[in-house]
Amino acid sequence: MIRILSFLLLVFLSWNCKSKQESLIEEIQELLEEQNYEKASGMLKDYLVKPKSDGEILSSEKPETPRIVELSYDRKRLVYLEDSKLNWRDTSDGSNGSKSLDEVPASLAVSLNANFALAEYPMTNGCRLFAISLKNNDLLYESGAQISCRNRGGISDDGSKIYYFVDNQLYEEKTVEPRTPKLIVSKEKITPPFTGLKARFFLYPIGKDFLLFSGNAGSYYLYYFQPEKKSVEKIDQEVISPLIYYGTGDSAYYLGGSIGRLHLRRLQLGKGKPSSSKLFTISRKEINPWKLPGKNEFVSNYSGKVHLWGPSRKSQVLPLLCERIWLVDQNKVLCENEKGGLYLTNLDFPEEDWRILKLYEEARDK
Repeated sequence: MIRILSFLLLVFLSWNCKSKQESLIEEIQELLEEQNYEKASGMLKDYLVKPKSDGEILSSEKPETPRIVELSYDRKRLVYLEDSKLNWRDTSDGSNGSKSLDEVPASLAVSLNANFALAEYPMTNGCRLFAISLKNNDLLYESGAQISCRNRGGISDDGSKIYYFVDNQLYEEKTVEPRTPKLIVSKEKITPPFTGLKARFFLYPIGKDFLLFSGNAGSYYLYYFQPEKKSVEKIDQEVISPLIYYGTGDSAYYLGGSIGRLHLRRLQLGKGKPSSSKLFTISRKEINPWKLPGKNEFVSNYSGKVHLWGPSRKSQVLPLLCERIWLVDQNKVLCENEKGGLYLTNLDFPEEDWRILKLYEEARDK
């Protein structure tokens, strides 16, 4: 009996959700017949901006400072900073938590599994560093270093060491007293493409090691940094952006080529130095590529729209309006909409959503 009632409740909820969509479509069609395109476009946009029935709202309010979002290497743990509130969520077991910080960090980097974070706090002439434990209060360590706020440091997966740049050189510091920063990589080993420009440096964890970007102005070198060996090896010298997009399995993606000639490149991760391979040319709509599992397909966002694309398929706009996206876990999209809301949603859309998207495009173009 309980199973029957549960089934009937599920059918009712599905019908109710569908009826709302159909009611919206009918109302929009009447507005289009009346040539009231502006109102129709606004109502449709309002629907596409909001989370769907299966969506999970993480935050409904827009923070005063730009929200910072970081993912673990396997994309299962997400960390998001809203002003001085640091939040985390594990999609594998549903656990979550938050903690309040004394100040608003200027930037944030997380460890491999996103159990620890390295926060940069702005000062008059640079930034100071704090190592923070996300799951508990085991670690809150302030480094004595004053660094440039332009760079991105790193933290080991156990939180025992932090890495940061001073005067184009890489330092390591244990997160225990007394403070003992050590120079481990000199600037000669991590030179940027243009030595005459002020370089920026970025670290991203891969296993016990890191990927290291060095450069500026749309031109970077990519290095493989091994803390235990205190060594670096160059991987690629034609990098456009110092951003890494973790894929599924042992892979990650980044943008290579040159300005006006963008290539998607894949890093094969494993033991030892990662190998880089050039995949295919991409457009501006595809410059933040999040890989879908099991398919040679990606999702990206551009100009408020979310695109599904791949080398063997035409780019398709999805019925979802987001200013920024991240692909979490296997195929959940973390969407930040223009109102500042943040929510998780799946990539399965009912037929009514596709009809609403088509009506929106028609009304908007009138």
